[in-house]
Amino acid sequence: MFNTTIELNNVRKDANYITNSQIKATSPVVEVFSAMVKGEEVGKLGKYADKAVAYIKELGSRAEAGDTAAVAELNTIRRYVIEPEVLKEMKLLGVFGTFNQVDFDKSIEREVYTFAGEGARLQANNGDVPFIAPVKTKYPVASKTVSGGFAVDYRRVALGDMSKENAGIALVKTDIYNKALKYIMVYVYNAIKNATGVKYILDGTPLTKTGVDGVISKVRPNGKPTVFGSYGVVSQFSDWAGYVGSINSNTITGMSQKVMDEIASRGLLATYNGTNIVEIPNPYNVYEMNGDGTNFAKLMPEGFAVVSPAGGDSPIMTWTRGGLTSMTGNDVKSGTIISRYDLEVAVDVAKGKEWQIGIINDTALGGL
Repeated sequence: MFNTTIELNNVRKDANYITNSQIKATSPVVEVFSAMVKGEEVGKLGKYADKAVAYIKELGSRAEAGDTAAVAELNTIRRYVIEPEVLKEMKLLGVFGTFNQVDFDKSIEREVYTFAGEGARLQANNGDVPFIAPVKTKYPVASKTVSGGFAVDYRRVALGDMSKENAGIALVKTDIYNKALKYIMVYVYNAIKNATGVKYILDGTPLTKTGVDGVISKVRPNGKPTVFGSYGVVSQFSDWAGYVGSINSNTITGMSQKVMDEIASRGLLATYNGTNIVEIPNPYNVYEMNGDGTNFAKLMPEGFAVVSPAGGDSPIMTWTRGGLTSMTGNDVKSGTIISRYDLEVAVDVAKGKEWQIGIINDTALGGL
């Protein structure tokens, strides 16, 4: 399994070092810090703005001098700024099925309803009509910690220069979401791959129209399907969208003007034979090279796509537990002092219902 965290030495959990317990998400200093990061005018925030700016600069000066309490307080303020944005991004995981948020003190559990008993027949046998009965299964779901972080230049903070803060916060938000998304995609692949009984999977290369159509057609009875995947997979659908005809025994192939316009504007199809096609952005991981060292690695599996029925009909469920936690330490690889932010995520494919979704994996593109 890939590493979802940033490994730190000499790690300090900020909650154990903060001395100013009055800092809350609604504190004026948090609002001012957020405005400074975004490059907005802080004067419009009222009489507390100048005092808050001075306090933030003071924290930067103390942090640069090695004051662990100031570092913890800055990280806490920054966490209150980042957290709403991260949780808003995480709600996008609901495209796979159902998304839930639970509190820190709650365990993550899944309830799955299946049916037991003989299926109903069209005609009663000796006057006895059999009925199927719902059976509820409940089981715990393990969570995984994903993290993002960046090296803070406390001297810039002390001077009121938040340009690097803006870039760092954006990096944290993107990094956490992308790592969570990859974790979910790999988990779903393994759940279907290792399932017993009926499962719909196309695993190989090259992908063919016949093979992909076979997976989609098997998922369709469970609800209108949507294909979620990175560009490497979903772009291949454009090649299969043409029409075929014949004139004087000659085969004619082509595409309608509507399809060509759609591909020209988006780079790929929006729908394919009644199936929604959704590209999941797959950016580079600038901290890792690909296998042959010629380019950066991708953050997510390039060759993998999920074929899922719409919304609540999907057996995939995702969670986040609590909010962000922050800590500071030395990055194992570079030795740089890093402020790290962690979030617990979880995913489950309902046991016994793996057949309700399909997976497509172009092994030539790889990533799993």
